[in-house]
Amino acid sequence: MSRDSDRHRRHRTVHRRDVLKAAGGTLALAAAGGVASADDTTTEVSVADPLATASPSSKIAPTDGFADTDWTAEGPLAVVRVTNLDAEGPGSLRDAMTRDVDAAGRVVVFEVGGVIDLDGQGLDPETDNVFVAGQTAPDPGVTVVRGTVEVDATNVVVQHVRVRTGTEVTGDNSGEGEAADSITVQDESENVILDHVTASWGTDENMSAGDTCSRLTFSNSLVAHALAAPGFHPDDDPEHSNGTLIGHDTDEMAILGNLYAHNVDRNPRLKGGTSTVVANNVVYDFDNTTGLGDDAEQPPTEASIVGNTYRPGPDTPFTGSDTDPVVFTYEDDPDPIHVYLDDNVLQGDLQLLQDTPKITRVDAPPLWPDGLGPDAAHQPFGRVLNAAGARPVARTELDAQVVHETRSRSGGVIDNEGDLGGYPDLPSTERALDVPKEEFGAWLDRHTRAVEVHGRGRER
Repeated sequence: MSRDSDRHRRHRTVHRRDVLKAAGGTLALAAAGGVASADDTTTEVSVADPLATASPSSKIAPTDGFADTDWTAEGPLAVVRVTNLDAEGPGSLRDAMTRDVDAAGRVVVFEVGGVIDLDGQGLDPETDNVFVAGQTAPDPGVTVVRGTVEVDATNVVVQHVRVRTGTEVTGDNSGEGEAADSITVQDESENVILDHVTASWGTDENMSAGDTCSRLTFSNSLVAHALAAPGFHPDDDPEHSNGTLIGHDTDEMAILGNLYAHNVDRNPRLKGGTSTVVANNVVYDFDNTTGLGDDAEQPPTEASIVGNTYRPGPDTPFTGSDTDPVVFTYEDDPDPIHVYLDDNVLQGDLQLLQDTPKITRVDAPPLWPDGLGPDAAHQPFGRVLNAAGARPVARTELDAQVVHETRSRSGGVIDNEGDLGGYPDLPSTERALDVPKEEFGAWLDRHTRAVEVHGRGRER
């Protein structure tokens, strides 16, 4: 089947890897069976309509990209509570995601807020059809540290959580050799949404996708402060601060309404054979932004890049007309690249597109999500900043600082988490949840509104 015809299919069969990597310091969501853990913290609910079809703080909804949440309305859902901040054991996030449930899927809710310290432990729950609802946690919300959050599954939503990996995840504990992403979607995963996530302090990328994935959406997220020189990279690559990498031949990728700040490179980087929409993002304080192509198995590389704002910062190099273009490719790329550009805002002395015959600028988007209307794709700069991150109206100090620095053109790239005071010391909080068996969608929406729009003006 041709690539063009495959793009228009909403579902496809994915041949999963026979062997799934079980790496330390990794929260992996994979297509396999769970671990039984029976107690009274599971509720079964009926859902009449798909969940997470709107974002109260943004015109971009989680389902405005190529991924959907239709699976949430295909049968009863098990609502499983996280009741402590432990890395493992009864009541932990791992337990909530791995126990056997007699339902079509699960929603993970949080009766606790604070820091989940993975501490290099091998967390490898194996679950398809999972919705991680971080908006249900009491303030300060949920922050995962010292480990990679790894999605390796079909039908996954992760909302309203923070992941700060940092330099204390190295070697076998990282899941990535000597470098680790903060949150990553593994090869061949399908129908995944990462929405209102804060991804920071990655020692490779902050938020990425592997090869041959399909129907992914990264939306309304804060992707900031990838670590530039954490101390375990080769001498010829001392700055390894990367925002987002999309792997070879990943199809129907949507990157919508995110704030990228203080990442040296890959804001985002779209490898060969990918088909991607990059719309309405704010990119601040960078060296390089969007590199296209490089060694595709299924060319061409196609991208629709629309309505983004590129804002130089203290670490953005300026050499007049020789400044690196915002959109560029690589000298040894043998494959065709088609790019559609419209309504992008360049602040300062920036060049939008590299002048090279390797890139063909096309007159119409080579792909575009059905649900993303023109109004949503042209949000103002301030609205993106107001909506980005895990809890827009109850931001932690680190998240609020990134947004402030983007507005004021201050701050800069960091080498390690110590430059910002080290891993966060947030209070541990508890709140019992009264989960209704009927009208669960409306109940979840109220929790979403509480962290996205209620109480605006009390950011911290």
